Amino acid sequence: MPDAVSPLLAALDRSPAALDIFVRDDDAGWDDPRLLALLDVMGDAATPIDLAAIPLATTEGLARELNRRIDATPDLLGVHQHGLAHANHQAEGRKCEFGSGRDATGQRDDLQRGRERLRQLLGPRLDPYFTPPWNRCAPTTPALLAELGYVALSRDRGATPQTALPELPVDVDWSRHHRAGGPQAVAGSLAEAIGARGLDRKPLGLMLHHAAMDDSEVALLRRWLAALGRHPRLRWHPMRALVAPGPCVASPEAAAMP
Repeated sequence: MPDAVSPLLAALDRSPAALDIFVRDDDAGWDDPRLLALLDVMGDAATPIDLAAIPLATTEGLARELNRRIDATPDLLGVHQHGLAHANHQAEGRKCEFGSGRDATGQRDDLQRGRERLRQLLGPRLDPYFTPPWNRCAPTTPALLAELGYVALSRDRGATPQTALPELPVDVDWSRHHRAGGPQAVAGSLAEAIGARGLDRKPLGLMLHHAAMDDSEVALLRRWLAALGRHPRLRWHPMRALVAPGPCVASPEAAAMP
């Protein structure tokens, strides 16, 4: 089968159990035409997708379109918060918007500001989850999120473990692997993740970055969804169907979360 999808089908056939899978696309608010093209592909395949939306980059026009799509097919589209401005605040080391270089007051202000912006645009459609830009945050950030009423965190699977919030991590970064080795590299990473998640029975997360995907990658994704979308060992879900209950610190803000 073309486009290196055969290793994925073989990995699924070998899996000892059916897999739950979700797709998270980061940086909603950047390059709206590419985002809407991706949403069309996912919608045509009837495959759920969750958007991590940058509050200060999300326009009223994009929000209207997202609201329309969510209202039409609520099981296929979710939106949650992705930082505030996707701005680096680290003076040294790896980029991070909510990293160790910031105190709790600065982080709290930006979290609340971003959440309020998205609530104004999306209302109750906004899911109370948080994906930090660059998929990393300070060790103290999860507890702060819990205090503010967020109910889940999504980062890379290899992130430092935390106990403040339920976590729904991603396993495969499509864009990074595609840059490194094209479709074969993406397929290899996905096949490896299928094998691991088939053993531990945890949800598999595929991360996309629509603004970094060219037309050929979007077309490739369309073909892969056609081949994988109805495989009996893959169960596609929105994130809200996979977020497990967990500890969350009560707060006045929590009662106001949609």
